[in-house]
Amino acid sequence: MPDLSDGSTECDPFPETALPTDELSAALADRLAEVPDWHSATDPVRLGFAMSEPHPLALHAAGMFAARNPNNVGVHTRFGDGVRGTRRLEREAVLALGGLMHADSADGYLTSGANEGTLAGLRVGRNALRAAGCRRVVVLASALTHHSVAKAAEILDVDLRVLPAGPGWLLEPDALEAAFDALEADGESTGVIVVSTAGYYNTGLTDPIDRISSLLGRRVDGASPLRFFHHVDAAHGGMILPFTAPDIPFDFRNRFVHSMVLDPHKSGLMPYSCGVFLCRKGLLGHGAIPAPMSGFVDETVTGSRSGATAAALWALVFGLAAEGYRETFRGCLDLRGHLAAAIRAADPDAVLLPSPGNTVLVVGFATEGGALPGKLKEHYRLVGNTLPWTDGEGRTTDRLFHHFYVMPHMTRGHIDAFAADLAAALAEPVTEAGRAPVAPPVPAELKHLRGSSACLRHLVVHPPHRRDPDDYPHAYSFHTFRNRAELGEQLRVESWAPSDTEGGDLLVYAPDFDAPFDNELFGVLSPRKFSLEVLDRNQQKLSLVGAAHLSVFEDAEERPHTPVLLVNFHADGGFRSAEYKYGDRWHADELQVFEDSLVVKVGKDARSIRRTGDDYSFSIDTSLELRVALVDGDAPPRLERVARHADSALPRRRHLLRGQYRRFPNRFFDVIVSLTVGRDFTGTVGTDTLLADALQGSSLLARSAELDLARVLPRFAEGRLCTGLEAVGAAGGPGGRYEMSVGLGLGARLRRELPGIDVGAPEGLEPRDVVAWAERLYPVARRLQLAGADRDGIRRPHWPAGATGGTA
Repeated sequence: MPDLSDGSTECDPFPETALPTDELSAALADRLAEVPDWHSATDPVRLGFAMSEPHPLALHAAGMFAARNPNNVGVHTRFGDGVRGTRRLEREAVLALGGLMHADSADGYLTSGANEGTLAGLRVGRNALRAAGCRRVVVLASALTHHSVAKAAEILDVDLRVLPAGPGWLLEPDALEAAFDALEADGESTGVIVVSTAGYYNTGLTDPIDRISSLLGRRVDGASPLRFFHHVDAAHGGMILPFTAPDIPFDFRNRFVHSMVLDPHKSGLMPYSCGVFLCRKGLLGHGAIPAPMSGFVDETVTGSRSGATAAALWALVFGLAAEGYRETFRGCLDLRGHLAAAIRAADPDAVLLPSPGNTVLVVGFATEGGALPGKLKEHYRLVGNTLPWTDGEGRTTDRLFHHFYVMPHMTRGHIDAFAADLAAALAEPVTEAGRAPVAPPVPAELKHLRGSSACLRHLVVHPPHRRDPDDYPHAYSFHTFRNRAELGEQLRVESWAPSDTEGGDLLVYAPDFDAPFDNELFGVLSPRKFSLEVLDRNQQKLSLVGAAHLSVFEDAEERPHTPVLLVNFHADGGFRSAEYKYGDRWHADELQVFEDSLVVKVGKDARSIRRTGDDYSFSIDTSLELRVALVDGDAPPRLERVARHADSALPRRRHLLRGQYRRFPNRFFDVIVSLTVGRDFTGTVGTDTLLADALQGSSLLARSAELDLARVLPRFAEGRLCTGLEAVGAAGGPGGRYEMSVGLGLGARLRRELPGIDVGAPEGLEPRDVVAWAERLYPVARRLQLAGADRDGIRRPHWPAGATGGTA
């Protein structure tokens, strides 16, 4: 199922009948065509990621064993274990890799990857240190360490202390020494897990692991009160350095290296997912959990594991062997030299830093800020990191660097194609439209609008060349007008003489007054009172809430529980909806009134988010949405559906993190309750009658913007939808509860009384038409806003007695 049009996702129904074979094959073929091929002339080579084409030996071996589905649960490296089938293959492959890492003896097993292997290493280390009597365990790692270390520390509930990466981008023994001194000074019995890296993901560099090991040895010999465990993340370098730079001492040849992780699916030519965890003898027992129902002791994180993966790894270890890997990675180093020469030709002033023994090239381009064009980065999957850099004059500053991985599947043709694209991109002149100018301030007249409005539509604007809604979401981006100045597209503001005094002084604003309705939006503003905006054609195509919006925010900041009222209109001028927002511009409880439905939103949290570069989006998280569809007649209310996406009783993070936002819309609901009722229904139906079966004897809960965790108590009485909110744990005082009450016919009344003007062809409008419309609408909308204000805990939006519609 595609994503829902409202910006959220739901589960699909499980299919009742099987797809015909031809449809099944066609669907799989379509998805396969969307996965980049390793050798296609049109698919990009992923220069910024450590991944490579699996070797045919591994694919063949995995296929041989997959149908028998062997389970390699447990560890098979001890005496007498791993004597048959794929468990024997795993034992032989793991112990051979232990030998490659200069271990005299080791235990280990195949993992899903280095994330799991690091978790396994830190788990064994934590438990071993606790067994040594340490009351607390601290992890020390570089700021450039892979995020899997932070994840493992969070899972294991141990303290992670990140040491800053110096100009050398390494975990330096001096920094560790200072950290040890500080921990000793605390006087608490402390175990320290040091995580060093052989092949940092963003630089390819290897920590001075031999010097770190020597430091640990000196501390132990000096009777330090600290206890130590040393884990090495060799996810990238571990399968390369032994064949290209065997003298780099990153492994078990160091006395104080206790565990390691390798990632054969990165550089070992294995298919996903395959990692290897290795540790010295006598340590795996610190992670042992009895499994009496299965008759063995489990010392792994994974539990059940594929024996076919073990077969594939064995095929490479013994089918390629050292000579095969040596030839492979020496070829990669030669190709890395070709890449460096190509980059130097395109950017002679770039800083090029090849990683010793590794296939990584780090480049600081001489472009403005070290940046590369977005299309080039996206095509080749390039990632930039800001790192400390010391220039030739000894000055250390932050600088943007991009890392390049030269992997076994790459060819000179791949590099030559990238070189041509890079040269073309760097040769293009940087136009003023493409350069971020010095940002002029947002017009002072509009700052209050931006700061007080509860409507993000006042914030959504778009840069040049990204205004094609027919190519949404690929070529359409969302921005706040706070950042329009950075794009050289400041909004313009002019005063407008009002025709009456009730609406106060007026301003009009638009990006371009020469074509005020052709460029995003045209707005009318009465500072601290209201605004009316008409969207251009492109905005109207994308808008989920109509073509024009009146927002009344007068007194909303100064007078408690006075809502911001937003009235939305269709392109033909017809009333679409009225939204009563109780809260601030980010977080509110809300009542939405349509002609044919009512919607109560509890805990609506709206945010604008900067995604990357000049690209913005926004999202809406809602704890509970009560949707009431109005049908003709007097039918009693009926529960149609309760969709439980999340448990409101549990605190949760926002449904998306900053790096996960897509282009608008992004929406999430904890709970959705859908009802139908006849618009002429005047009877009484309580919460228990409506929801008892669906709630299984519990309350309907939501995270209210005002009350936090609250019981939601919807009922119908005297032709109204009444939604009570009662704080969980409240003592019964008036501050712990309130009710939103709205007549079932209010939407139809608003449709009749609030006619608009046709804005479907906005380029044909004149500013005076919209200003006159705003002046007609504001007085009645202001009365509607005040009618919805809180009175003794009741918020009762209604048509005010004696009010006349918004006609002339």
